[in-house]
Amino acid sequence: MVIVERESGSVIVIDSSKHKFLGRVSGLGNLIHATVKFSPDARYAYVIARDATISKIDLLTLKLVKKVKAGLDSVGGVMTQDGKYIALSNYVPGEVRILDTDTLETVKQIPAVREYEDGKKIQSRVVGILDAPGNLLIFSLMDADGIWVVDGGKKDFPVIKKFWDVGKTPYDALITPDGRYYMAGFLNSNWMGLLDTWELKEVINILTQKDEQSASDVPLWKIPHLKGWAIAGDTAILPALKKEWALVYNSKTWEWLKNVPLEGTALYTVSGPDGRYIWVDLVGKNGDLIQVIDMKTQEVIKTLNPGKGATHPQFTPKGNSVYVSLMDEDKVVVYDAATFEKIKEFPAKRPSGIFSTERAHKFGM
Repeated sequence: MVIVERESGSVIVIDSSKHKFLGRVSGLGNLIHATVKFSPDARYAYVIARDATISKIDLLTLKLVKKVKAGLDSVGGVMTQDGKYIALSNYVPGEVRILDTDTLETVKQIPAVREYEDGKKIQSRVVGILDAPGNLLIFSLMDADGIWVVDGGKKDFPVIKKFWDVGKTPYDALITPDGRYYMAGFLNSNWMGLLDTWELKEVINILTQKDEQSASDVPLWKIPHLKGWAIAGDTAILPALKKEWALVYNSKTWEWLKNVPLEGTALYTVSGPDGRYIWVDLVGKNGDLIQVIDMKTQEVIKTLNPGKGATHPQFTPKGNSVYVSLMDEDKVVVYDAATFEKIKEFPAKRPSGIFSTERAHKFGM
């Protein structure tokens, strides 16, 4: 596990098979909202900081190999399917920036610009960048209501598709584990946009709220992360926007099935590898709680209070344990996934994101 320490600009590395602390790597920049990507062999971790600094870490030696500045403001990135390139989604400048994973040299900058018929141009912030089969890169334009597709397998990284007016203000996206469907969430539309990566023909609307589902909005304490979602059998479980529930869909037809009431708004909905239990961290109201949904009944069956600022649950690869960051208590706690008992804790400096190296082998991770 590679665990981000936000304010100190460092990560800690833990052997999750033995729950053993291995070490710390420092000097990585502003890690608020940082994310971690892995090389295909999981030897190298690429830490993408909010100030668009990207740091390459050797996980065998726990040494910083190289660090470069790749923009001014970034909200994440993704590894191409072939592992040759890493692409950053930048707010400033509004672009996708593609770097060689060996050298971290920039090989391409793709400005996220929309040109209107009246001559007006908008350079948009980029969100929701994900990899898809065929070495595709797919991302959303937050300020231009668009979704673009880039062919990451060609030397010049051409934009091969541009979809406009797909929904108002996309904020994040996810891709199904098989890489088939890209789904964008919108801050100002009551649907999500679904793109079939086999066809690349249109972005269709998937409703997130029906009349009979209506309920008063709660404050948007924090924008949920769609990349932290769950697939369990033929169902998909997503965090709702400004609602105190998790959304359940049929992952084949993308029809809404039900809402699972929660004690607050969800940030991540994280599934164990067998799909039986979904761990949900809450933000704002009851932000110290973790709730567990049993997909057998599709109801909450356990509410945990690990401590202050509990966030970012992450299963070990076979699902026997779950790691949780306690941001406001400066530690990481480990739970037995079957008994829900705490089995270990580690000191950490304002920990946030927890990233397992198994993500190296998954689309969109």
